[in-house]
Amino acid sequence: MVRNILRIFNIAIITILFSIVCLIVALFDWKGHIHGVFIRIWAKIVLLLIGVKVSVKGLENLKNANPAVILMNHESALDIPIMLAGLPINQRFMAKKELYKIPLFGWALALGGHISIDRKNPKKAIESINEHSKRLIKNKLNIIVSPEGTRSPDGRMGLFKKGGFKLAEKYDLQLIPVTILGSRYYVPKKKLAVTPGKVGLVIDLPVKVSDFSDMRNCMDSIRETMIHNKNKYERERTKKTIA
Repeated sequence: MVRNILRIFNIAIITILFSIVCLIVALFDWKGHIHGVFIRIWAKIVLLLIGVKVSVKGLENLKNANPAVILMNHESALDIPIMLAGLPINQRFMAKKELYKIPLFGWALALGGHISIDRKNPKKAIESINEHSKRLIKNKLNIIVSPEGTRSPDGRMGLFKKGGFKLAEKYDLQLIPVTILGSRYYVPKKKLAVTPGKVGLVIDLPVKVSDFSDMRNCMDSIRETMIHNKNKYERERTKKTIA
């Protein structure tokens, strides 16, 4: 318990320091590229403090990103740091509006170009995406989207929402599926605990909405791919646990 409290305290201090740095950087970093470097460093330090290592498969599938819509599953509070640390590209993410109310951290998110989402008001969420995405795409920044919309309580993949797919279709961007494997075991939902361990990222081949007969087929295909990755991981993890 004491160790967990110390980890969380250290993460809070590092987050405050990097938020201040990002606020200063925002004064002259008009395209947001330097901000991207700093948040990746922040993410790596956070994972180092917790003791979480990230293994990545499929990095070659990012070669034509910048910009692209990066789709991730969502099962823990650690997912964004994992994505930032594991993917060597400049990223911005969509996050619930409540995070933007946090002093320093929320201000750094807003000035850094991350997209605030009102989960209770889909219309406002779409307006926010449309307002911010054009500038991000112009500056060749990749946008991380969790199509499930919220964290899974038990690791099972939730139904996908259309927001990220509509964005990719509108700007004719690649959709790059990235499956996060195992993060829920190290930062469970609704628990004040962080545990050292190893998580995985599987980056699948990029696709476009136009590659499919319609958007629903595109959504279903990507979801099935990500479910396949997760199921394979869970089977292998179970075998290791039994052994």
